[in-house]
Amino acid sequence: MRQPWAESAGKRLDIIARIACLSAGLALLVAAIVALFVNSDDAALIPVLAAGFLLVLTPAVVDRLRSRRAGYFEIHLIGQIAANARKSADALRRLGMDRELDAYATIYNELRGPELVVVRGEVLDRIVQRVANASVIEKFDKDEVKELFLHGSPIVRVLALGLIEGDLSLIDSSVLLDAIDRSLTGNEQYHALKLVRNGWGWLSPDERGRLLSVIEADPQIQRGPSRSALAQQIRELAQNSRIR
Repeated sequence: MRQPWAESAGKRLDIIARIACLSAGLALLVAAIVALFVNSDDAALIPVLAAGFLLVLTPAVVDRLRSRRAGYFEIHLIGQIAANARKSADALRRLGMDRELDAYATIYNELRGPELVVVRGEVLDRIVQRVANASVIEKFDKDEVKELFLHGSPIVRVLALGLIEGDLSLIDSSVLLDAIDRSLTGNEQYHALKLVRNGWGWLSPDERGRLLSVIEADPQIQRGPSRSALAQQIRELAQNSRIR
């Protein structure tokens, strides 16, 4: 029979091991994400991201093994894209981005909790930047991108906005209206506002007016400093348009 002191010591060691894994994993993830934003080598950073992600996931995986449940946790983002936008998924595969985007999406999905909001947002911004770069190189179908946004998960909706950021000819005012007025995340609303600002010249006067009305009516925008700043820049663009 196992002694009580042994059980107590085992529990303490288990807690210490969990804290160590989470701390080390988060440190690696934060360091890698910061490095991504200072133009470091992406290929060299992927193993660091993977290592951090595995450390963060270790306690959960152990629990799954202990309870004899399946431990499948990877997010197949390209598969989600292919469900509504096959040509877009094929284009991302041709660019060799399928595994990278799946890895980022899995990391994003696992980073939960209020203390990880900033890191989670940075991971999502990285996904947006990568697909925006892809959209500069590869021509994506406008109707597919719209379908991707309308029928996608929260992360896929933001990814669709990233594709538009890379090619403003894909801009669609109905997508932007939905992303601002019925956004599923603050990050989605932020990128929609950014697109309104950057794509102002691609929008008709009527489209601009509708978007501005939605922006003014949404109280959530003023509660986010970045979104509030973008809204103000859009107001200034609207004012300049009226002057001309």
